[in-house]
Amino acid sequence: MMNTAVEDATRLTLDFGKISRVAEIAQGCIPVVVQDMDTKAVLLVGYTNEEAMKTAFAERALVLWSTSRGRIWRKGAASGNAYELVEAHVNCEQNSLLYLVRPKTVGGGICHTVSPDGKPRTSCYYRKIAFETLGLECE
Repeated sequence: MMNTAVEDATRLTLDFGKISRVAEIAQGCIPVVVQDMDTKAVLLVGYTNEEAMKTAFAERALVLWSTSRGRIWRKGAASGNAYELVEAHVNCEQNSLLYLVRPKTVGGGICHTVSPDGKPRTSCYYRKIAFETLGLECE
């Protein structure tokens, strides 16, 4: 689900209400940080519930809970850019997870957006914040 006003913005407009909306519509979800096993790049932050987590572990694949669709989301089912789930870690309070993944396809992307030249983005963190102006710079 693309929101180009946010995804292409050059000004910082953070969604501080996201967690409250997730809590209302997705009972039992916790955040998941998704990191590339080899490069250590943080690819995205998503959400999981017990069903999505157990599915991810059983399939050894990146499976999350889509808060926008209200259902299981198998990364790559639509795009073909699937990821292998190599390891899963839990934080000290057991209220978030870290998934270490590897792409199953060469040149695939993780983000639903594409770069200006039309290539899939390999991380959802493709903009850097200028501290003084809160402007965004594409990397």
